[in-house]
Amino acid sequence: MRYNWILFGLSILLSFTCLSPGMAQTPMQITNYNYKNYKGGIQNWGIAISPEQILYSSNNNGLLRYNGNDWALLEPGERSTVRAVCCIGNRIYTAGDNNIGYWQYDVNGKINYTSLLPLVNKLGIKGETFWSIAETEGKVYFHSFGNIIWYDGKDMGYLVKNDCCVSLYPAGDKLFTQKCGGALMQIRSNKLENFCEDTIFMNGETKFMFRIADDEYIIGQASGKIYTLKGNTIVPLLQLENANHIPVRIDCGSIWKDELLAVGTIGDGLFLINLKSGQQTHYHSSQLQDLNIHGLCFAAENFLWLSLDNGISSVILEPATYLWKTNTDIGTFFDAASFDGKTYIGSNQGIYLYEEDGRKMQTSMYPLQFCNLKNELLCGTTTQLFKMKAGQTNFEPFYNINGVRQFEYIADRGDEYIFLRSYSGIALLEYKDNTWKYKSLLINTEDYANIMPENLHTVWAIHPEKGIFRLRINKDLNEITDFENFSEIDGYANYNRISLVKVEDKILFATPKGIYMFDITGKSFRKQEQISREILYLNKLQSIKPAYKNDIWVATDEELFLYHIADLSAELIMHWPFVDNELMLYDKHYNLKSINDSITFVSTCEGTVVINSKMVNRHVSNPRPLQIETFCFNDYDNNTFYADFHQQKIELPNTATNITIQVTTGLGTHATSISYRLPGVTNEWSPWQTSGTIHFTNLPSGIYQLEIKDSNQNTLIVPILVSPPLYKRTWMITLYVLFLVIITVGVVTLFSERKRKRLLKQYEEEQRKHAEELQHQAYEQLQEKVRNQESELKNRMRFLTQKQELLDAISTEVETQKNELGERYPNKLYLRLMKIIQQGATEKDKLLSFENYFVEVHYEFMLRMQKVYPDLSPSELKFCCLIRANLSTKEISVIMGIALRSVELKKYRLKRKLNLDQDSSLTSYILSI
Repeated sequence: MRYNWILFGLSILLSFTCLSPGMAQTPMQITNYNYKNYKGGIQNWGIAISPEQILYSSNNNGLLRYNGNDWALLEPGERSTVRAVCCIGNRIYTAGDNNIGYWQYDVNGKINYTSLLPLVNKLGIKGETFWSIAETEGKVYFHSFGNIIWYDGKDMGYLVKNDCCVSLYPAGDKLFTQKCGGALMQIRSNKLENFCEDTIFMNGETKFMFRIADDEYIIGQASGKIYTLKGNTIVPLLQLENANHIPVRIDCGSIWKDELLAVGTIGDGLFLINLKSGQQTHYHSSQLQDLNIHGLCFAAENFLWLSLDNGISSVILEPATYLWKTNTDIGTFFDAASFDGKTYIGSNQGIYLYEEDGRKMQTSMYPLQFCNLKNELLCGTTTQLFKMKAGQTNFEPFYNINGVRQFEYIADRGDEYIFLRSYSGIALLEYKDNTWKYKSLLINTEDYANIMPENLHTVWAIHPEKGIFRLRINKDLNEITDFENFSEIDGYANYNRISLVKVEDKILFATPKGIYMFDITGKSFRKQEQISREILYLNKLQSIKPAYKNDIWVATDEELFLYHIADLSAELIMHWPFVDNELMLYDKHYNLKSINDSITFVSTCEGTVVINSKMVNRHVSNPRPLQIETFCFNDYDNNTFYADFHQQKIELPNTATNITIQVTTGLGTHATSISYRLPGVTNEWSPWQTSGTIHFTNLPSGIYQLEIKDSNQNTLIVPILVSPPLYKRTWMITLYVLFLVIITVGVVTLFSERKRKRLLKQYEEEQRKHAEELQHQAYEQLQEKVRNQESELKNRMRFLTQKQELLDAISTEVETQKNELGERYPNKLYLRLMKIIQQGATEKDKLLSFENYFVEVHYEFMLRMQKVYPDLSPSELKFCCLIRANLSTKEISVIMGIALRSVELKKYRLKRKLNLDQDSSLTSYILSI
């Protein structure tokens, strides 16, 4: 690449003239970050961007890291100043005040630091400050003002020892350095070789060196001079000067694709030089937060980062969105219009010219709305209507109608009209004689919030309190003769959030419930299902504004969307979330205006923002996908663990308390925001946030699908499995089930056994009761038998007693008769009678049968007696039975055929044998057994 044509011009001019702050410049967006943002030291030094689009800046308190969403301060051991940073392969090498080493990520995204200070100390270097780092031929070189040392991944050694060098200059695949006050040297084969000994190096201090073509370099020196070097020929390119034509002091530089050169200075800010066109742009104190730039690095085309004495700044040239002027600069934006080669900006402080960096027009007008039609620019104000024709530089009063805030054009049969919405109601302008003229103020109209003509004689109007009107205009176009009033659209009646817009010659009514069109035949609003589905987050709708031609702006609670409408179908063109700079709601509505197919002005809380939709499309055409950087959590002891997020499902223990997910899309030329939701915890999307950090605490065990989206419409789904606690594990549940089965079987068995025993016991009880009942029946039968036998026995005893008494009486009588009659009583008869009497008294067989029968009745008693008193004889047992029968002594004597005294004697002997005392009753004792 050759720049001889530039050199020729510069040899005459020596330098380009800096653009003054008041002149138009390439649109840019400068974003400033300070120590409050990145939580580090104020001062920064070197800066680098990794292939993964991560920014690293050496800082007084350590190494700053920025992924496009979040800042982090990395400290190499104890807090110390890091002055140089360089991304080489998968390592980030840093060095500074008594610190030197590299950072490397593990598989889980955790960044770890390895210090090389022990190797440095082995070389005898202690307390050294390193200022630059570079790589060539597989070796990493660290530079201090007294030494240059190399590191090959294992060993370390000297390249330059105790000799002053200015810095290290990587240029393509080559590496250079300059001796202090000496020649330019190339580092090759781990040695220094002379590269150029021109006098500019002997008298100057090189600050940057870049290769722009084969064997052609561009060199910047601290004096502000920039040269080209080809072979051994040095040619001056330019001398950088500030606005006061004083040479600047260069401190650093960076280049993009050998075309755009960025130069950082001490005290004079940033210079951008297009090496093809020769255009030079100077950014100074009116834009940058600090003018001392120590490091520069391009992240992409027209996008660079600055490392400053006080903070860090990003500069985006031709940004998709940028803050043009703050509310302090021009007030609150109302409207904009492009007319006659100029763009007019209306605010509550006056009218400003966009192309002239916001120069205010000298007028006392309070503009509300512009309308550019038929080579005339109309302007509604709070007092009257103004007009400007092509070629004029000032507005002229047009008509005395105040508060015109809306212009709606309509053509009818070759005639052209404009409906005006004003404080006094609806008015009409008519285009006649090549100019706009006032026609009428419609009688019976009010100050509406929005109007839209359906045709020349029908106008839709929304009143903020009274509802929606379809107004009918008379033939003379001066009065409302009829109207229809609608109190709601599909049940929605918040008139401040009902928008009225005409697209493709169709009038659309937009509410948070849907997009509707009016059915003239049915006199009702019909929902347009397709477009209602295609417009995102319609339920959060605030308003819809016309854009360019068939495009519309849709503003929700949190986002701004640009759609292209075709055949009542919506295609998303752009999306802008409100993060840190929301749209300004002024008089219950948003102010935004598209002046062509690319430029739109938007009123925000910070000021007037310019959106270039074409640049949006260019910047987001190949956006980086959302990526997880780290996925970490704490346990109950507050120990931090990093999860492996590369697996299909991220598994977390149930002890995970503070879960932190770090996501990013990398550095971008416009702010990227994220939103997320976790169904099962919250089904609503979170508010948009610039930070890529997502926090959850104490997630219950289960399977989750974390959904993340960014403002570029990228999405990321992260499956998460929170393991259940030990008592909820599958194998534990199996054990529980097995244990439950065992318990169930045991309980069933126990209850079955209990039931069996109960049934058995019940059976036995029933059997016992049955046996007892049988026994009782048998006993009753026995008792009955006993009673019968006793009764029979008593009857027999009475019979025997009576018989014995009778026999005794007869015997006595016979004896008496024998004695009285003597010989006269026949002896034969006497003997015969006495024999009969004696036979009746001695019926032994009968008596024996009687005794046996008696014993049979008291058999059980005899068994008990025999068990208690085994020494009793059978006759004594029978005697006991007679006593138990409660027979009298006489009855016993009769039964036994013995005398009464013999019975008493038997009782006495039995009493002694039973060990009864003298006073005890034998009968009572025997009855008790």
